[in-house]
Amino acid sequence: MSIATSSQYDQNKWEVKRLVTANHTEAVSLARGFVAGIVGIFGGPSDSMNQKMDDVVNQLKAKIEAQIGPGECVVGFQIQFAEFGRSESNTFLSGSGAGTLLTPKMGGILAPMNPIGMGVGSMGMGMGGKRTRKNHYVR
Repeated sequence: MSIATSSQYDQNKWEVKRLVTANHTEAVSLARGFVAGIVGIFGGPSDSMNQKMDDVVNQLKAKIEAQIGPGECVVGFQIQFAEFGRSESNTFLSGSGAGTLLTPKMGGILAPMNPIGMGVGSMGMGMGGKRTRKNHYVR
């Protein structure tokens, strides 16, 4: 099973099954929001907010993977973030992910697990996956 941000696939071996989506919202703690606010005033990276975004990405990937059956894969996977309820008492970070679920065409030979014929590695997980231009592959 694989998830790829690339929307390219071999149409002779794969067919579109359906759209897959996932949503995940997490509350941002007051301390994390306070630190992010200070960083916002002076500029620079916010490690605490980056960690919260990574948490949301991991939850979205898990929810998408739960929708993938044996031999299927997802292409064109994209994630969008929104922050809302920004106040001293509550801030929420919401992520939405969507992609196209592909299933192998039945023609006697089962299609390979990767829809575009490249190695499937990881995105930001240190497993040394292949990357071409903007296309990242996750497992």
